[in-house]
Amino acid sequence: MTTAWTDGISSLDEWPELSYRIGVTDGLPTFPPTRDRVDALVAGSGRPAGDVIGAIPPADHVATVEVIAANAAMAGALPAHMPCIVAAAEAMLDERFNLRGVQCTTHGCAPLVVISGPAVERLGVATAESVFGAHTSRASHAIGRALRLVLWNCGGARPGEPVKEVFGHAGRLGVVIGEAGAATPAGWPTLAEARGVPRDRDAVTVFACEAPQSVAFWGAPDDPEVRLDRVADVMRAQGNNNTHTMGECLVALSPSEARHLAASGLSRPAVQEMLYLRARRRLGDLRPRGPLRPSDDPAYFYEWWPDWIDQTDDDALVPAVWGPESVHVVVTGADSIPWAAVCPGWGHLGGLAITREVP
Repeated sequence: MTTAWTDGISSLDEWPELSYRIGVTDGLPTFPPTRDRVDALVAGSGRPAGDVIGAIPPADHVATVEVIAANAAMAGALPAHMPCIVAAAEAMLDERFNLRGVQCTTHGCAPLVVISGPAVERLGVATAESVFGAHTSRASHAIGRALRLVLWNCGGARPGEPVKEVFGHAGRLGVVIGEAGAATPAGWPTLAEARGVPRDRDAVTVFACEAPQSVAFWGAPDDPEVRLDRVADVMRAQGNNNTHTMGECLVALSPSEARHLAASGLSRPAVQEMLYLRARRRLGDLRPRGPLRPSDDPAYFYEWWPDWIDQTDDDALVPAVWGPESVHVVVTGADSIPWAAVCPGWGHLGGLAITREVP
């Protein structure tokens, strides 16, 4: 067996209860991290066991490939999953992601992993019905749970202390979705392709966001501007972090809706541009006159809003994201009725999308 965690048990059947007693599980049962299983996962990564991926905040315990493999073993991951698991862990340690903040914030964001390229079909990553719930996809559940256990056991991400999420969401257990590359309209790059990874290469994109918020098209005509305004209306909801602090947002389009937009003459960048221009709110609605904004003195301005937003003008329109490129469009979900989902981000504070090619 791989560590002293398994000392003192006479049968692997005792492992699940032991994992609860010693606190190496986040609440769901785990598989025993036997030596053979961990070695096989290390081999699947294609990297030496001692390779250091980094210190996982906030506890800052060092995650090596072997440590990640031990957590992946507890999650029921397969050796073939390891390259994506390691690449996603590395992406989360990019300083722009601000994993320390994501782990400890009061905001209900959780790391979402989007897998792109041939690995989606090869591994069986969720792309169809119930994509955000992973449904029956072992790959999506195992990769997401492996990363969650790394964040739990190396990062110490336990609710109450240091995790301060007021509500959180089930994505803390791990959400891994795949881009439906084959169902993406002709001429539309995938998310990874738009971010520099060729379509024929495997990639992971990590993004800390809220749970998906459904956008139905009840009563909406075929006009793409009207339909995208429905999406933008969810993006500009007054209570989400993006609306107040900008940053980035993920928008999932069902394949049928993506095809409809493409058939209407819209490219993927055009969809991003339209959403950026429409997902705006009046400054006076976001920051009404009162104790927090008693006058037009710059001392009461939001320092993170760009200078081109006139913070003295109640009718100025404030965008929910930094720019069109900050709207991360992903084609995924059931190829049935048109639908969309919006996953607001943490704002300008971190959790920003990081894409890595998977070796």
